[in-house]
Amino acid sequence: MKYTFWGFLAFVFSFNVQANLLVTPTRVELDDKEQLSAVFSLVNKGKSVSRYNIYFENKALLPTGDYVTLDTSPTSLAKFVRYSPRRVSLEPEQGTRVRMAVRLPKATVKGEYRSYIVFHQIPLAPEVADNDAAKQSMTLSLSVQAYMRISIPVILRVGELASEVQIETVMNEATKASVEVTLTREGERSSYGDIEIIEMSGGKEVASVGNYKNAVIYTELAKRTFSIDLTKPMTSGTELLVRYRESESLSEAKTVENRLVM
Repeated sequence: MKYTFWGFLAFVFSFNVQANLLVTPTRVELDDKEQLSAVFSLVNKGKSVSRYNIYFENKALLPTGDYVTLDTSPTSLAKFVRYSPRRVSLEPEQGTRVRMAVRLPKATVKGEYRSYIVFHQIPLAPEVADNDAAKQSMTLSLSVQAYMRISIPVILRVGELASEVQIETVMNEATKASVEVTLTREGERSSYGDIEIIEMSGGKEVASVGNYKNAVIYTELAKRTFSIDLTKPMTSGTELLVRYRESESLSEAKTVENRLVM
C-alpha cells in the first residue's frame, strides 16, 4: 500500500549506546592448586532495563594490541568451565552475580589456559506499536540501537610456570616526544604490568614523564612494542629511566629497566 505525505518526510535517527554495565573483577587469575573458581559482580548503571547473554569465547592477541576471535584454541579454558547464570536482566542500579568454576581432567597438561567471559547486551522484547497511530504519523522514526559487549580474560595456570622478560627502548627521533618500548617474553606464562618513564637527574629519579598501564604480552606473542608519549618536552642530554614492573599477581613477578639519553 502506498501512502502520500504532504509536506516533508523527516527521518529521525536515535542512537542509544548503553555502555553502562559495571563488571568486577576485570581479570581473573586461577591456578590448579587453590583457586579454581571466581565470582563476577554485575551492576546496571544505566537508566533502563538491560538484558545480557553470558558466554565464553577464545581470542588471540595481535602485536598491534588488537584481538582476533578464534573458533578453537589449544589453550582454551572454556572447555573446562561451568558457570551460571547464562542470561540476566537488570533493572537500573540492580546487581547480580555470575559464578564460575573450573573442572580439570586429571591429565591436564602443564601450561597457561585462557578464555574470555563475555557479557553481551541483547534487545528486550520489542514494543508493538498501534497500527492506526503509525499510519497517521507524519514522521518516520528510525531507531538504531548499539549493543555493548564486555570481555573479561579468565586465566588458569597449571603447574609452576616460569617466564623471563627483557626490555629495549628507542627514542622517536622524528619528534622526540615519545619512546618506543619493546618487551620480549620467554617462558610458559604471560606477562602483564605497567611501564613507566622517569626523568633522571644526578642519578636520582626526578619525575614520571610517561606511562602505559596494563601492558600485556600473552603466550601467543614473544614480543610487543608500546609507543608512549612523554608528558613534557625533554632537553638534549636528559637521561630517562624506562621501567617495566610485572603485576604482583604473577608468580615471581619481574621488574626490568633500561636507560636512554635524549
